[in-house]
Amino acid sequence: MSDADRLRTISRRWSNMYEKVCEGYFNNASLADEAMIPLRRDIEDYGNSLFSLLKRVSIRLEDIRGKPLFLHDHNWNEEDQYIIDLAFDHKRRYKSPQRGIDLFISASKGLIHKLRNGELVAGNLKEALFSDYFRGIYDSNFTEKVILTIDNREDIDRGLIIQKLNEVGICVNERINDLASQVAKKGRLVRSRRNRSKPKKAITIEDNVFDLGNEL
Repeated sequence: MSDADRLRTISRRWSNMYEKVCEGYFNNASLADEAMIPLRRDIEDYGNSLFSLLKRVSIRLEDIRGKPLFLHDHNWNEEDQYIIDLAFDHKRRYKSPQRGIDLFISASKGLIHKLRNGELVAGNLKEALFSDYFRGIYDSNFTEKVILTIDNREDIDRGLIIQKLNEVGICVNERINDLASQVAKKGRLVRSRRNRSKPKKAITIEDNVFDLGNEL
């Protein structure tokens, strides 16, 4: 199978991450940093306008959570319909990509399901919802597609790749939670600051080899 066929289910922006996971030479932290680059681009493609919807949903659900005595009798089907109506109106107004709309609905209904079943949701719901939304993008655009892709490869150990995805996913979760906290507070994506290594000067005949040893 050609490389092009192997990557047919994974977008180009995620292909570098995919190859690094399959190679198995990179540590989990560096792969998590790598993952945040295409993830942020996907978030931007789906539109910052969805952030306002996530905020509205979180405020509504936070109000419901603040009335624990009424949770049992609450009309949760009404909340599901509220999400659908909100998404439909947003799609009509802003022509947002359907993919982003679907992931917004999935994250919102997922949080509703947790509250409905009495699951503990730590912290404020706004950050939790943003985190679920971002994680949904990561899983649907990368993790799930990798699993589909490796099923057609005979040159790699599927079990090892799944294990690596799980390990990397823990580190990615930490970064997603940090990103969700930032976006929940600022209402927008903040430009990421990547560490840039200091460029090394060219070595000349006049350089002292002992000094070079301290720099390299």
